[in-house]
Amino acid sequence: MRKNKAAIIVIALAVLLMCSPLLLNNHALLGVDGYFQYNRIYEAALQLKNHNFSFINLYSFQQAGRVVNSLYSPLITYVAGGLLLLVGNWFRFQILTLFIVYFVSGYVMYAAGRRLGFSKRVSIALGVIFLSSNVVYGFIFGVTWRSIAFGLLPLLVGPILDLYAGDWQLLSMLKLGVFIGLLAQFQILTVALVLPLLVPFFYTWFMAFQV
Repeated sequence: MRKNKAAIIVIALAVLLMCSPLLLNNHALLGVDGYFQYNRIYEAALQLKNHNFSFINLYSFQQAGRVVNSLYSPLITYVAGGLLLLVGNWFRFQILTLFIVYFVSGYVMYAAGRRLGFSKRVSIALGVIFLSSNVVYGFIFGVTWRSIAFGLLPLLVGPILDLYAGDWQLLSMLKLGVFIGLLAQFQILTVALVLPLLVPFFYTWFMAFQV
């Protein structure tokens, strides 16, 4: 952690700069997808608070009894619901989630750059550029979980390199499975787009092994 101190500081400062409009105005944004996502999180928060767990939505979406959280990323939604209960209001929740999403996105891109052999400065620059890109930064405007899924994509760089190198040990394959499962918690479509990218690396290793 100490050797990555500079990266952590730079990325954290970049995230604070990106969140500064909300902090200075003391105002949250609902976002394009905010109504849907925040209803799901509110549902999870109240189920946790009341210890009343159900596969239908009891407290949100006008208490219409819709089946949403059971089908759409239930684990992460309950984590977000617990976070909402912890911070106490939507403004603090949005600031905290923005910081987490942007910081993690920037740091995993930095880590991916280091794994690919780039210098520390270049890797930090890649992290800042990535977290400020439209696909990730758009989370502040849309509250779309697609942005979170794309922000986590650099996690796959390490497993892909292991796959290409023929490292099929249990730990490496377990890591790949966990990362794919984490992406699936946020958006299935992202996983559907990513999985075909693994095929060429598997094929290259397989052909080399056959020879």
